[in-house]
Amino acid sequence: MSNFSGTQLFEADPSVNYERAVKDFATEMISSGRFVFAFTSKGSPVYLLLREIPDLRLFILSESSYPKATGGSQEVMVPRNDYGVLLNVIDETVSRNPGKPKALIFDNVSSLILDAGFQESYKFLREVNEILSHGDVVSIFLVLSKAHEDKLMNLVKNLYSGHLTYDAAGLHFLKKT
Repeated sequence: MSNFSGTQLFEADPSVNYERAVKDFATEMISSGRFVFAFTSKGSPVYLLLREIPDLRLFILSESSYPKATGGSQEVMVPRNDYGVLLNVIDETVSRNPGKPKALIFDNVSSLILDAGFQESYKFLREVNEILSHGDVVSIFLVLSKAHEDKLMNLVKNLYSGHLTYDAAGLHFLKKT
C-alpha cells in the first residue's frame, strides 16, 4: 500500500478479511514514521485488529457527547453523531506536530451514511477531506461494497484522489493520484 498518497476510498467486500489489509496499512505507515490515528467503533473487526498495534491512536465512535480519554490508553471516545466535534478532533490531530507525517483510517463510511443519511455524510466527508489536504496526511476511508446505490457510490468516490478495492482476490488500485 505504500505506493499511494492523499485520500483513498477503500471499498471492501465484507465477506472477506479486509481488516487485515487495514492493519497492514497501519503498521506500514507507523514503520515509515507516520503518526497513525483511526476512527472506528468498538465492535468493528477493524477495531479488534488495530487495538493490538502499539503507537496507533484510536478514536472510538460512541454515544458520548464529548471527547474523553479511556483510562490513559491510546483510545479516546468521540461522539459518533456530532460532526462538529469530530471535525475538531480530526483538525487538532492533523495540526498537532505540523512537521510529522500522519495517516488516518476512517472505519466506516457505510455506517456513517446509514446513520446520518447521505447528504449529511457527504458534507462531513467533504469537510474532512479539506482538513486532510493541509499537511502530509495519507488516509483510507472504508466503505462496504454493494452497501449503497451506484449513484451514491459514484458521488462518494469523487471525493477521493484514489480508489482501492479489496475482495477475495486481494487489493486492487482502481484510481491512483
